[in-house]
Amino acid sequence: MKAIKYLRIGSLFLVATACSNGAMEGQTEVADAEKTAMQLYKNNCMSCHGNDLSGRVGPGLQQVGSKMTEEKLIEIITVGANGMPGYEKVLSTEEIGQLAKWLSEKKE
Repeated sequence: MKAIKYLRIGSLFLVATACSNGAMEGQTEVADAEKTAMQLYKNNCMSCHGNDLSGRVGPGLQQVGSKMTEEKLIEIITVGANGMPGYEKVLSTEEIGQLAKWLSEKKE
């Protein structure tokens, strides 16, 4: 009887450990994606849109996610708009997507 009890406790421990490791991996992936997007912004956008997304030569982007969809941001980053050059020859499709996703989350 004690063996079954310990087996159940051990099984629950293994399940809990596996679940928490999966959650940690997901958090790490999100943090890495955000770090990558922030670096892309710093290298390609900050000179016009400001280090805090408040705008300079280009418009502020602090709440751009509440005004534009991720798809619209991909389009603008790719081909440009209103004096902004397109970045289709500077950034890969994946990088543009990462940057657009990050910007689309800026809603406050």
